[in-house]
Amino acid sequence: MTSFVYDVDSHFEPAADWMDGFPDLRGRVPELLPQDEPEFELATAEHFAYYTSEGIRPLVSREQRMPLGRLVTPTLQAMYPRGEGAATLNGHSMHPPLAPKDRINTLDSQGIAVQNLISGTGYTLMSCLRDPGLARDVAWALNTHLSDELADHRDRLMPVTLTHFDDLDWMVAELARMRARGSRAFHVTTEFSNGIPPFHPEFDKVWAAATQLGMVAVLHAGQLPPRYHPAYANTDDPSLVTRMSTSQSFQAAQVYLNALVFGGVFERHPNLTVLLLETGIGWVEFAVENMDGRATPDAASRLGPYRLPLKPSEYVKRNVRISPLPQAAQSPVRLFERLPGVAVFSSDMPHFEGSITPVDFWRDELADIDSVTWDRFVGAGMAEAYARMGDPLPVPDTQA
Repeated sequence: MTSFVYDVDSHFEPAADWMDGFPDLRGRVPELLPQDEPEFELATAEHFAYYTSEGIRPLVSREQRMPLGRLVTPTLQAMYPRGEGAATLNGHSMHPPLAPKDRINTLDSQGIAVQNLISGTGYTLMSCLRDPGLARDVAWALNTHLSDELADHRDRLMPVTLTHFDDLDWMVAELARMRARGSRAFHVTTEFSNGIPPFHPEFDKVWAAATQLGMVAVLHAGQLPPRYHPAYANTDDPSLVTRMSTSQSFQAAQVYLNALVFGGVFERHPNLTVLLLETGIGWVEFAVENMDGRATPDAASRLGPYRLPLKPSEYVKRNVRISPLPQAAQSPVRLFERLPGVAVFSSDMPHFEGSITPVDFWRDELADIDSVTWDRFVGAGMAEAYARMGDPLPVPDTQA
């Protein structure tokens, strides 16, 4: 039997006219986003430039912001030809179209059994629609559309459920609806539209529903913007804006991880798994050591008592999974040694920072690791997380 390979992070998008199936919704969604300060259209070079600068640009008034057009590089222009939508270059695209059969063929060529599918259109809309009711309606519609399109391949292609946080009862109901439609994961965010952090007792209904339904929580780079001092926007150099704004992609993820551990979420929900995607991996070792250091009796004299029965690192090993991008700079080898089982496999397919041959890439990059570590990295570690919730991942016929 070959290794069970579960790709926790890949992407594809609905067609531009997907809202034709929801005519009442179509006229309510603005063409330019964000809803309160419109600047860009979906799937454009300006869209990408907005996300590479959102940590800094929105902190100053519109009059002080560098125009998005100045942040568009020649490469972004090639990725998004004006008026033509996103381009596919060498097999990569930032907004790949829905094509389930083609994706199945790609998975078969790499020996990937199961893949999570994330919509950048979806998490962009959730970040940029300021009307909570509209955001919920869009999430419901796009969840419905994506799961309908994947209906013939639900054992292998699993949409990550879009969520919105102003109404947690709605969110719990949407998780249940989408679990019945084949989803095994759902988005969380570091932007709390209802002012309720993830460790708040009100949020426990979401964590409880997730574990009862056998779903993991996904914190993806698209929903964790870092925050900086607005003075960093005081420059005429576009590359300084984008390089500073992308210098701490892990910042919000690190704060969120601290909140889950110190807020007792993993103690109250021991079967919960939170999956961090595209946040980098080198910071994790330091962050966990830092949490352990702030949970000692000595730290208690300055920070207050630490009352949880496990060390922070023990909660992380049990309840957290983090996926490196398929890049040599994000090798998980040190994490294999320090936090066994935490690092898990993803392709980010077919984004430019990802790989369309990820199994081949990691086989070469991790040629020296033992078979048990390899199996746990590519799929067994995530399979354990689902089994712990009492709802194991199905093994498709291709892996039997």
